[in-house]
Amino acid sequence: MCSGLVSVIIPVFMVEKYLAKCIESVLNQTYRNIEIILVDDGSPDRCYKVCDMYAQRDSRIVVIHQENKGVSGARNTGILQAKGEFVLFVDGDDELYLDAVDVLMQKAREYDADVVSGVKNVVGQNGSKSSPENGECEFYSNDEPLLLSLAGDKNTNSACAKLFKRAFIDEIFFEEGKNINEDGFFVFRCYEKKPRLVQYNAFVYQYNVRENSASRQSFSDKHLSILYFCERKKSIIEQSHPEYIAEAKNMEVRANIQMLDVLCSSNDRKYKSLQNKCIRIVKKYHKYHKPINYHHRRMEWVVILGLYPLYKLVFHMKYCKSKRTL
Repeated sequence: MCSGLVSVIIPVFMVEKYLAKCIESVLNQTYRNIEIILVDDGSPDRCYKVCDMYAQRDSRIVVIHQENKGVSGARNTGILQAKGEFVLFVDGDDELYLDAVDVLMQKAREYDADVVSGVKNVVGQNGSKSSPENGECEFYSNDEPLLLSLAGDKNTNSACAKLFKRAFIDEIFFEEGKNINEDGFFVFRCYEKKPRLVQYNAFVYQYNVRENSASRQSFSDKHLSILYFCERKKSIIEQSHPEYIAEAKNMEVRANIQMLDVLCSSNDRKYKSLQNKCIRIVKKYHKYHKPINYHHRRMEWVVILGLYPLYKLVFHMKYCKSKRTL
């Protein structure tokens, strides 16, 4: 029987329509020894009322109302408030599977793990998009988790669906002011500390795809954080882990391909120099690239063969409403 308090941190902003379902999924966990920290991040809708209503119903809920700091600021507030032995992050429009905390705690005890990573079931209008689960566990230690992050392992991109030992993530916080790839950088910094990591291949978390999510919106300056965090990671590798510079260059190619992907939705000429810089990086380091999927492999060759402007034009004509001259 597992014991130990688990702090579930839920940042709350503009999710009034989904918040109750999210909170209910946590309250109904088969693992009962939890505290739920709802951080109302200055949400302009009625989320604050939903938070306060649930706090009156269940003593395990703590509500913090604060001025808007962004999702990273809300999570950091939750970390500072947390009293649990372990911490789990849930976004306010997502849900936990009924036994999520229970099974993650079981694996944490079984392997004496610092981090246990479950699988997100990505659900959109067309239903589930995730691969079938098999319930197997993989154990990593020393630099292995860091190498997973550098390689772009899909389980390293998000802080959600993971159980973190609170003492282990001490002094690691989310970087505020960034809303894209901030999760992956947080996980990277955790994995740099050589955790005992368990990757549990089973669904524990339902990620509900929303049309207005930050990662699905048209290109804007906030997407520059893709390269910002890439540079932060590369700098850390150069200073502290120079033996992994080839892996860092692989990551750099992948980040620049991701940037070129999102740039397809923009015809703004102010991003032209950025586009050219991304193309130069991909061409320079492509020999280090280990594609994570077929699309990345195809994009690499589109860039190397000088076909990106044509690719972007075709993409824009097919998917974008605004058709301006490239």
